[in-house]
Amino acid sequence: MISLLLACQVGFSFYAQVDTSSKIADGPYIFYQKNGEVKSVSLVAAELKTTIMPVMDGIAEVPTTIPSVPIISISPEFDFIPEDSVAMPPKLLAVSDLEGNLDHLLQFLEIYDVIDDAYNWNWGKNQLLFNGDSVDRGEQVTELLWFIRKLQQQASIAGGQVHFILGNHDVMIMANDIRYTHDKYKSIVEATGIPYHLLFGDTTVLGKWLRNQNSVVQVGPYLFTHAGYSPELNKLELSLSEINEKIRKSIGPPAWPERDTLVDSLAWHSKGPLWYRGYFDKHAEKYGPKPNDEELQSILARHNAKAIIVGHTVIGDVGYLDGNKHLIGIDVHWDTPGEGEGLLIENDIRSRLTMDGTAKELTNYSTK
Repeated sequence: MISLLLACQVGFSFYAQVDTSSKIADGPYIFYQKNGEVKSVSLVAAELKTTIMPVMDGIAEVPTTIPSVPIISISPEFDFIPEDSVAMPPKLLAVSDLEGNLDHLLQFLEIYDVIDDAYNWNWGKNQLLFNGDSVDRGEQVTELLWFIRKLQQQASIAGGQVHFILGNHDVMIMANDIRYTHDKYKSIVEATGIPYHLLFGDTTVLGKWLRNQNSVVQVGPYLFTHAGYSPELNKLELSLSEINEKIRKSIGPPAWPERDTLVDSLAWHSKGPLWYRGYFDKHAEKYGPKPNDEELQSILARHNAKAIIVGHTVIGDVGYLDGNKHLIGIDVHWDTPGEGEGLLIENDIRSRLTMDGTAKELTNYSTK
């Protein structure tokens, strides 16, 4: 195991050979230093690279080997907690559960001109929403997170918006529950000598950015959360901002803290917005019960919403859960070529965008 050289001069880089047969590349992971500098840690062609860089007025630019994010911009301008309730834009596109599958996402976004051929924001004042679980399982987790962060910055400048909603897996890796992490990242941990969750700690650029993001977002009359909005959560009568702030404070580590009461453990409770699966009959016994029509209408009415959009539970295509126009599922198989899909809402018309470049009607998905 290779430990990091902590005492480096400004701008000084070093390489250390990693004992691995595969040419694994990953990073950068960027750490804030107490002296105001930043430390960038990467694995490039099986070599560990650490660079110390100066930060001037809170601003730094870190080069990478990621084609879709050649430069990582660090600036106080982008260190903000995004709004959790915004007006409906001309177009809203929502995808979910990318799980480290960046290449398929890039292909999809290019098809619909959300990004240009240099992987930059190309969608003006429209909005793009990631509905949780961008991490785990896949092997492009780091690259995907940097790419979404870059798009969020670029969209903000253009008058658009990129929403990154926290899912249960996003919170799990920050709290050191890494059961579902791709084997590639075990090699990263061995190479760097840094536990995986500390690569996303609150002293890192990615970790700080992740902790700023929301868990429930409302865009116009559409309410988005990763897993579901339970009747039990609704009874707490919390605002979206209160829900989001409570989850930020309970992210961890540790994972799986005391969770007897929902209000004190929104990030980990089975009735919380990161875990609730009560909309699906096949999961309702463990994660339910399923809300009745009155309970569902109560949730929608309190937030003046038309529909709740969830990921978390895989369905074949973007569609209505049991034909209910108030419940939309958008978790599809991004790990399978050609099967990525997104929910487009334009002029209150809902379409499912597919990898073949066509917009189709939403399917009706049986939750049984």
